[in-house]
Amino acid sequence: MNMPKITVIMSVRNGGRDLHTCIPSILNQTFRDFEFIICDDGSTDDTFILLKEYQMQDKRIVILRNEESKGLAYSLNRCIEIAQSNILARQDADDTSALNRFELQYPFVCEHPEYAIVGTCWNNIFSDGHEVKNPIKELPTALDQVKGGLYMHPSWMMRKDQLEKVGFYTVNKHTMRSQDYHLVMKVLGVGMKLYNMQEYLYNYTMDERMMSRTRNWKRVIDLMWIRWDAYRRNHLPLWCYIYVLKPALTNLIPKSLMFKYYQRKGGK
Repeated sequence: MNMPKITVIMSVRNGGRDLHTCIPSILNQTFRDFEFIICDDGSTDDTFILLKEYQMQDKRIVILRNEESKGLAYSLNRCIEIAQSNILARQDADDTSALNRFELQYPFVCEHPEYAIVGTCWNNIFSDGHEVKNPIKELPTALDQVKGGLYMHPSWMMRKDQLEKVGFYTVNKHTMRSQDYHLVMKVLGVGMKLYNMQEYLYNYTMDERMMSRTRNWKRVIDLMWIRWDAYRRNHLPLWCYIYVLKPALTNLIPKSLMFKYYQRKGGK
């Protein structure tokens, strides 16, 4: 049996309402040589049943299950552990990928081994149907990442052998929801490079659920710790540390105003 060229990794918890759009956007990719590893992170809704139904229809799907929720970092590491391919593609369970994402992204990754992570530009998709495009810098540095918003983590393709050098996703109490920011700063901190393709190949769902997830004080405190650790790890100048406070200051802005800002300009 031939090894798949790509391993798609995804974690989902109580995401049954979104799977009917997310999973087909992967299974119907124009580039079809991949396996799709999905970890059910202790769901209490119909997620696991729906995953089994999709698996019956498409044998490229591999299902893992946590008996209780362990968090996104832990679940993604489980997927990576059994991945057959060295090229890993991220996907979030409440978003969709453009159907030609892998067709465009995979050849670029293969032609550019100097990049440990390759992301893409993305569209913010709102519940009223309108879209906002998010252009993004091609070669972000650790210093660029201080202000944030310079990558769309579920659009990433990553090299498993390169991520192994930094220990994959960090699993601790601070990285339950902001594990991708921490990972990219670890990667940049050891001299690896990240590249953003300029094509819009990912669709990010913007709704009230997203705002509720991001406006949580525990998550804010965790993100502040992650920023501090990342700046220290990358030996960034002292002025950068003022941005440790950015998540807290952002969280004080009324949710309605933040949502209008996202609708007008996009953002992550």
